[in-house]
Amino acid sequence: MKTVLLLLVVTIFSWTTVQAEIYSCRDKRGKLYMTDNIQTLPAECQGRTQVVESRKSDNLNIVPSQDTPQGSGPEFDQAVRDADQDLKEKQALREGLLRQAQQLAAQYQQAVEDRNSATRRWKYAGSRDAIRRADEQISQVQEAKQKLLDEISGQNLPRSLEQEIISQLNTIGE
Repeated sequence: MKTVLLLLVVTIFSWTTVQAEIYSCRDKRGKLYMTDNIQTLPAECQGRTQVVESRKSDNLNIVPSQDTPQGSGPEFDQAVRDADQDLKEKQALREGLLRQAQQLAAQYQQAVEDRNSATRRWKYAGSRDAIRRADEQISQVQEAKQKLLDEISGQNLPRSLEQEIISQLNTIGE
């Protein structure tokens, strides 16, 4: 008996079609709002709504309205400014890392040239001090190179920039 009753209820509901009323309204700027829930229309549309009559339901397309349009409002503007600032900071950091690698490579080359020059003029006074200073400079540059390599490994750098920095640092001997 329950099965027959359930079958009868399902059959009855499958024959009937539900047609909701569609409400429309234009705001002061001319923007058209259409909805099946009159409460979702903007406040300025209350009392000025029209019921949309659809003669052919296949010609009516309903697009639900969004509460706040994407890409507008002070929160969105602030988010854009924050993202822009973050991007600028990342770019400055990346440029700083590359500049630091270039400076270390230049310092290393200068220290090697100073050492070679002091070695060639061994006969002159102060050559030992010049060689010692150049060796200290080379050692400091090599330590700075390792720190910079450690720093860039923790950064999320573009592959090309990372390769360029490593290329600069590879000119520094071990």
